[in-house]
Amino acid sequence: MTHQEEAEERSYEHWATVISNEVIEIFGKKQVVATGWAPSGFYHIGNFKEAVTCRAIHRELISLGADSYYLLNIDDVDPFEKIPSFFKEYAKLLKPYLGHVICEVPDPLGCHDSYAEHFIADALAIMNDFDVNPDPILTSKLYKEGKYDKYAKLFLEKKEEMYELTEEITGSKMEDFFLIQCPECNNLSAPKLIDYKFIDDKIKVEIFCQKEKRGCGQKSSLILGDTIWKIKWRLDWAARQDFLGVTVESSGKDHGVSGGSIDSSLAIHERIFGKSKLPMLITHGFLTFGGKKLSGSTGSGLPVSKFPSILDPSVFLYKIYRTNLRTDTDFKVEMDVPGVASDFDVAEELYYQERDIEHKKTKEKTVKAYELALMADPFEEKPIRMDYGQLVTFLQVYLFDEERVIETLKAKEIIPFNISNRDLQLLKNRIQRAKFWIENYASNNFKFSVVKNPKCDIVKLLDLPVLKELYIALQNLPEKYQGDAITQHLYEIAKEKEIKPGNFFRSLYQIVLAQKSGPRAGTLIDVLGKAEVSRLVKEALDCF
Repeated sequence: MTHQEEAEERSYEHWATVISNEVIEIFGKKQVVATGWAPSGFYHIGNFKEAVTCRAIHRELISLGADSYYLLNIDDVDPFEKIPSFFKEYAKLLKPYLGHVICEVPDPLGCHDSYAEHFIADALAIMNDFDVNPDPILTSKLYKEGKYDKYAKLFLEKKEEMYELTEEITGSKMEDFFLIQCPECNNLSAPKLIDYKFIDDKIKVEIFCQKEKRGCGQKSSLILGDTIWKIKWRLDWAARQDFLGVTVESSGKDHGVSGGSIDSSLAIHERIFGKSKLPMLITHGFLTFGGKKLSGSTGSGLPVSKFPSILDPSVFLYKIYRTNLRTDTDFKVEMDVPGVASDFDVAEELYYQERDIEHKKTKEKTVKAYELALMADPFEEKPIRMDYGQLVTFLQVYLFDEERVIETLKAKEIIPFNISNRDLQLLKNRIQRAKFWIENYASNNFKFSVVKNPKCDIVKLLDLPVLKELYIALQNLPEKYQGDAITQHLYEIAKEKEIKPGNFFRSLYQIVLAQKSGPRAGTLIDVLGKAEVSRLVKEALDCF
């Protein structure tokens, strides 16, 4: 564990605060926060983790009085290495462009100027939805402006030091520093640099376009910059950080392994660029989808664009910000959505001091995570929230009738009759998200429909004495009990009667839903009403 990681772990402060204070101590109030992404495919949840991590640091730097500039480097000079699965029907169009730079590959759908632009537009729209608004900078533009020219010359001039450095850090010598587009076939990934010489401030290169890498087999002599070119990743990253003045940047923790790209970049800053103040290159844990790391080029995983349809963006940002920085976080969209929303609601109650917890460290970090997750300034008064999981139950009991759900919530005094327009709109937004989640992503464990009459073929498989005790318990259920209080009451009755609570609740679900599981029993009874549940259980008894 590094010094920085230890500081974050023992601190009562949120990781964004710890990092921001440390980088201010190094570089002062002038800060440049950077994130990067290559538009080789859809912007997915893994890319998203990096951008929102940097967003938190940028926001916290500003709150601490720093002048922070947040940028997104869009690497549109990557070679087009494979046809993604979601574009297989366009394989005939795209195949001739394999190896070409993605900013020159056509958009197969014809809606943007290039393959890269197609995904850039999608990514920027998604970022905007989550209030992630870095200044987008195209790598192709930086190369055209000559930002990298002096670094190409420097790396060649210090090639022996570069050989030594890369071999020392990675275990193998990095002899080829550049990708250079072949002027004959436009392939970027096939040419190999076979010779070079300096002519004034220019570099004349000799390249050979290798057939085994889909090249044309031609040798060419040209001035570096006559065609598209690119410094290879580890060197490019350090150069970009240098001329953009990056002070802090986050990347996946795979970049931080021994001999990884962070080690390379920092060594280049120190030994090749001769810098004493090195950028803070932090790492974050992976955000996985159902236990899998995602790939934008293969089209795997849930598109980030769908997340605002199931959760308020601030709710999802809170999930990320409340997690320790380097902890891997898995998100199972079919299971985790109600719990994620509930965690946000608890944090909101802590922020507005409507609840408290004894553990100061937990409280401080939770409140800061909530503040960072907000899309705008917090409301002066705490908004009224309806538990997402309860809404899932209400919606299915009332067949997704929004107005009936709202009327019932008022009648049960779960929300006030005079609820403000602001809070009513927040409720309606959550209702729509819960509905979309149930219909499109929710696990069958959350889905149900209430029967009109018990199915006797199912009921007869149940234990009759258990059903009788369940009926008596419902008849004696105190009127004031709601939700979890009902669940706890039934649990205690089952224990008192020496019935396994699981059998008690399973019998209820089999009678009311014709399935072995369902929502929280108390919530189900509360929503349906004790009289209706009692009727169904009474009819079930008549099956015997």
